[in-house]
Amino acid sequence: MKEIWLVLQEQFKYFPVMWRLASYEKKARYQNHALGNFWLFLNPFMQVATYWMVFGFGFNTKSPVEGVPYMPWLIVGLATWLFINTSFMDATWSISSKIWEIARMRFPMSIMPMMRTLMNFNAFAYMLIIGIVMSLFYGLPVTWYWLQVFYYIFAAFVFLYAFGILNATVTVLLQDYQQVMQTIMRFVFWISGALFSVSDKFGSGHERIVRALETNPFYYLVSGVRDSFFGHTWFWENTYPMLIFWLFTLGVLIIGSHLHLKFRAYFADLV
Repeated sequence: MKEIWLVLQEQFKYFPVMWRLASYEKKARYQNHALGNFWLFLNPFMQVATYWMVFGFGFNTKSPVEGVPYMPWLIVGLATWLFINTSFMDATWSISSKIWEIARMRFPMSIMPMMRTLMNFNAFAYMLIIGIVMSLFYGLPVTWYWLQVFYYIFAAFVFLYAFGILNATVTVLLQDYQQVMQTIMRFVFWISGALFSVSDKFGSGHERIVRALETNPFYYLVSGVRDSFFGHTWFWENTYPMLIFWLFTLGVLIIGSHLHLKFRAYFADLV
């Protein structure tokens, strides 16, 4: 636990540095493009539009929530998945790709995974706002349950940092690790619930499989953000998935913090 406290202290102490780095990286990413930072919004929007055309029209997929149209249901869930997936993979190479620059600067390497997550948050916020506007357009009511989206955003940041510090460290030690994670995330996408309801696809008779799939942390976050806008339960009412999520995240954070502090003095020599 001491190691977790040390890396968390670095996040709070160097948050202004993190924020400036994230702002600089966002500007640098699209500085030579005519549309500039508008691509931060356009890229996820085009992905959502593509999936909507394929699954909404092509496969005539319906929302599993009665009275909720598929379009806002899809936008909210897919925006959450794109944010998690992009931040997850960006954090994986956040240290190895910048190791020589970081080595010359006076801030800890542990802030790099969180910096990548901050970079991707704007695009997520834009898409979430579109989903909210779409929900209001379809006449869906505003409820107090909407407030719990802040809990799920906080949970997403903690989860992404836990895996980010672990993945970024292991990538320095083992370069092939990033490719392995890319392959795994392609599979996780289909069980994240971003495009359709897992329980509806498996149907009755597979309750154990569905229950196992619904305890994975990606599903917990995607479905949680959706439930904030379209559900009628509070997050603490789903006790079992919540406990599984936080225990799993804590375990990953313990391992990631330990490995990072153990090996970061040798990162420059290992790359």
